Amino acid sequence: MPHVDSCCEPTPGQPAKLPFHIPLAVGLVGPDGQDVDLEVEGVASDASTDVVLNLVEPTQTFQFANVPAPPVPSLGRGYSAPVRVEFDYDERALALLAAHDSDPVNRWDAAQRMFTLAIRAIAAEQRGGRSASLTQGLVDVIAALLDDHARDPALIALALSPPDPAYVASLDAVIDVDGIDNARSLVIRELARALPDRFERVYHAQRRTGRYEPTPAQMAQRRLANVCLRYLAERGDAAGRAFAVEQYETADNMTEAVGALGALADATSPERDDLYARFEERWRDEPLVLDKWFALEATSRRPGTLMRVRQLLGHPRFNVRNPNRVRSLVGAFALRNFARFHAADGSGYAFVADQVLALDPMNPQLAARIAGAFELWKRFDEPRRGRASIELKRIAGAPALSPDVTEIVTRSLAD
Repeated sequence: MPHVDSCCEPTPGQPAKLPFHIPLAVGLVGPDGQDVDLEVEGVASDASTDVVLNLVEPTQTFQFANVPAPPVPSLGRGYSAPVRVEFDYDERALALLAAHDSDPVNRWDAAQRMFTLAIRAIAAEQRGGRSASLTQGLVDVIAALLDDHARDPALIALALSPPDPAYVASLDAVIDVDGIDNARSLVIRELARALPDRFERVYHAQRRTGRYEPTPAQMAQRRLANVCLRYLAERGDAAGRAFAVEQYETADNMTEAVGALGALADATSPERDDLYARFEERWRDEPLVLDKWFALEATSRRPGTLMRVRQLLGHPRFNVRNPNRVRSLVGAFALRNFARFHAADGSGYAFVADQVLALDPMNPQLAARIAGAFELWKRFDEPRRGRASIELKRIAGAPALSPDVTEIVTRSLAD
């Protein structure tokens, strides 16, 4: 008997808001992973396993009849309404949805929540000085996803991809950069080591054997193969890296070639250095392709990434007046390299502040976008918070600063 509360937040001039009419499509997933046939008192429905609950009051209760065993609700199926649904799922319920939900978006969301719970739990354990490991629940979910041959490979690829570390970290009042980054890396590595045969099997099953075609079906297969390849390479052994090398050597399309580079992006190995050098040499005269290479270098978790980015500012094909090239190197580092931009010594902050100041006279819109990387600085731990503050104030105090950057920086300092 679900009890539903809905709300419409006050807005200026309207402190008391009437509730929206929200059509919320729901289903119930039984303990066996199958959708339950639904009978809802007072609600007519032609579908057997989905029903639309019309929410028109701040609080409503719906009675489901003839439910044989305690189910797990699958809420907001088919994106029936543009709302954020909050429900306190436990790990068992999320595991059931991630492995079996017939709604693809809800299945992906459940897998992402499982990843998030695991990453945050491991980070918390490590902060307390305790050893941390994966829960069996997450391992079982990933195994179920890899064993699913019936669903769209693109869905499986998305569900297998851990959430962005910046998003996971933002869920805590005080952002723990090192803890979240290390925990996320541990989750990927341990899953790869726990399920090596499954990742290899799915990887080989998704590799194309015939002629390359830019079709949705092949694109989905390539995407899943690249996700599995990333896990295989993250195992940390030569055999895992060999999969990436072999894919690069045989690739006849950019998705597979860049996928091989991406799998080795964080590795410190001769194979990685060789492939990246060969790719740059081959594609240095193709600007859009080379942008991908710059971005891969800039987003690597390798300890020397900032030094590498500084070196690439002097690359013969880097041009600070080319917005795409700046986005692919400086922008990618600032906005997508969670670990290295937020280095505890403040080096990432100082570098990005230098780039914002240098870029502002030429392209204030792009400079403002990159300056937005400091947005959550007040929620970071020390010494990061203090060092980010120093760089923001340095930017704000620059003479002739553009209105675009001024707005972003002053708002960040005031929030």
